[in-house]
Amino acid sequence: MIGVDTNVLLRLWLNDDRAQSKRIDQLLAEHGGLPGSLLVTDVVLVEAVWTLKSAFEQDKQAQLIAVRSLLEETAFAFEDREAVAAALTLFESGSCGFADCLVVAKHARQGCDFTATFDRGMRKLPGVKVI
Repeated sequence: MIGVDTNVLLRLWLNDDRAQSKRIDQLLAEHGGLPGSLLVTDVVLVEAVWTLKSAFEQDKQAQLIAVRSLLEETAFAFEDREAVAAALTLFESGSCGFADCLVVAKHARQGCDFTATFDRGMRKLPGVKVI
């Protein structure tokens, strides 16, 4: 298994650096043939989606497409693929950022009674309690 860093995901999604894109193609050719061979951790995923929005001014639709592209490719593994998919659904239908949606989805998958927060923007997410 190979760990993938944020900058690799960004180059993959944006295809904005020809030389680095070639190296990503080589990485995928060498290591992407086996299901789950490329690990995207929660931290990397959240950071990459946030960077798409903040630094590259990508809208929500572009962010959704980016995360879906990873979920649809079996070469990519996640800490919890089902939580990422659930977070994507929450993100698509709500107004919270992807990071908040992933937090809530991970808590739910771990059996938490609720997610306690001070963030009033998260109150509409299922299983969230503003304290």
